[in-house]
Amino acid sequence: MPRFFPALLMALAALLSAQPLLADNAFATPPKDPVILSISGNLACCPQGTAYFDLARLDAMPQTEVSTTTPWTEGSATYSGVRISALLNAMGAKGSTISATALNDYSISFGTAAAMQYPVILATRSNGQVMRVRDKGPIWIIYPLSEYPQLRKEEFHQTMVWQLKSLTISD
Repeated sequence: MPRFFPALLMALAALLSAQPLLADNAFATPPKDPVILSISGNLACCPQGTAYFDLARLDAMPQTEVSTTTPWTEGSATYSGVRISALLNAMGAKGSTISATALNDYSISFGTAAAMQYPVILATRSNGQVMRVRDKGPIWIIYPLSEYPQLRKEEFHQTMVWQLKSLTISD
């Protein structure tokens, strides 16, 4: 047996175990705390096609801060949350369209391109404070409008859904 064979087997085992989010269906089981976001569609993480998130699950994902102004708020604020691209990648989502639905059933569909290219986040905090429903929470899709002037267009403003409750990923 070649001398590198045991090392190769160990590396292969490590690679196969490096997919905990997909392998153990971590997102497929509803959490104990209230679900604030459900994501459905073609998701490798979830055999039934739906992932469930409470605030703790979203907080456990890598967090990104975006300081920006918006058309609906005064002055700049710093928002934090998980990048949409990171969340979709972690779930093994396949699709080119996101349909976002708010608590009031406002719904809009948009392409994934901008969310994959720019640091678009699912903000759960504004200036360090958990966002309440009355303050556009618990989740607000935030684009970095101040940093990327090309995003200051109505087509992106329409997709900055606040009081977000669900996303559906499709082709």
